[in-house]
Amino acid sequence: MRITNATLSVARNDARTWLDGVASELSIHLLAHRYPLRAAIVQVTDREAVIESTFLDLEPADPYRERFTDIELTSPRRKDHQDAAFAVVQVVPTGVRCEIGGFAGDACPATNLLASAADVVITHPNAVNASDINEMAGNVLYVEGKSLDDFLLGHLALAPTRSNRIGTFVDPTGKAYLDDVVHALNAARAAGGIDCSLYAVGSQEIGARTVWSASGCAVGTVLNPLAILETVERLLCAGADAIGGVSVIHGVTAAEFSQHLSGQIPNPSGGVEAIITHLISKVFRVPTAHAPLPYYKDAKERGTHNPRASAEFISTPHYLSVLKGLARAPRLVGIDRLDQVAAHLVSLNAVGAIVAPAGCLGGIPALAAEFNGIPLIAVEENQTLLAVTNDKMRMKNVIPVRSYLEAAGVILALRQGISLESLRRPLGCATRLHDMAAKREACA
Repeated sequence: MRITNATLSVARNDARTWLDGVASELSIHLLAHRYPLRAAIVQVTDREAVIESTFLDLEPADPYRERFTDIELTSPRRKDHQDAAFAVVQVVPTGVRCEIGGFAGDACPATNLLASAADVVITHPNAVNASDINEMAGNVLYVEGKSLDDFLLGHLALAPTRSNRIGTFVDPTGKAYLDDVVHALNAARAAGGIDCSLYAVGSQEIGARTVWSASGCAVGTVLNPLAILETVERLLCAGADAIGGVSVIHGVTAAEFSQHLSGQIPNPSGGVEAIITHLISKVFRVPTAHAPLPYYKDAKERGTHNPRASAEFISTPHYLSVLKGLARAPRLVGIDRLDQVAAHLVSLNAVGAIVAPAGCLGGIPALAAEFNGIPLIAVEENQTLLAVTNDKMRMKNVIPVRSYLEAAGVILALRQGISLESLRRPLGCATRLHDMAAKREACA
């Protein structure tokens, strides 16, 4: 069992959705027992799209191998109606230097704004985690990125819960910080009422290391993924409902950390943290999130004039935000059919809109939105190092907006069933059907 990063390509084919094309390309690797933990389009031309993916390569004798199937990606399910509850998915991709959300939890205010306009917002941990701070609104559901992908592919539903018993795995590389981790657990128990007394130190170092992709994204690798899975299984057998983790991220130089603080490059730890939690999500189907133990101990710069990065310096284990998020994170429920989901569950049929940075329309959430015709609100102010915009993707379901302030207004309109066209000027006249047919003939 080993983790590898790869760059692939898929030919543009306007007769099929982008999700169909990406799934077709990745299915070739599934035949060779290479399971994609993450995949996203990072570049688009008139002829093809470039995909950056992280694979888990499996051998016949690998434990947990039977839990890696291709059904979610190769058999996406279609939304068949809109539930009464109006859910919004807020996506802030990690490792791409988002202007809003590329630092420690600085997308939380935007997430809470969207939550005020929706019945529920579903987002992933890095959108709201800020070291010891997590101020997400009460109607925000905290769902790890791989599980969020599978939810949007129609294979998982979310079961809101009042409380989870959290188990914490500690990478033995970080034993020097163990007292700090235990203090965080005990503080969360004593002051926050969170059930998080279980923790386990792994028997082997996991070897979490940052890696930079060809596009400049922060991805990563884990040298010993089996060590993570074995420690997590111990915690689950001891009664944990959700899994948090802390690890030292190797390979980050002082120069890179300084460049991140000033906003020049992505957060170096984000990509490898995603690999860790994607792995846990896929194998065990439990809520999970991760925090980095200090990886900047050799950095000369310990202060910052960038307030978005200030949460990096208020804690050693950076872990209380994870505990708060996991305390009430929804349980994950596998479903066979979208039209038979129990009433208490949140499924794809509740999703009325997906919000993402305008230059990051190549991730699974955006592709699932096109596949299902779900409005995809593309926020232009949240710039990233990628330029996968709708000018290049040419998807028909995209609603461009300038800011999250405008995105919240669009969500309110969609939730109330108000036509966006009626809110804009000039307002064109109604079109007779035979006029529309004549226009089509002229175009042909």
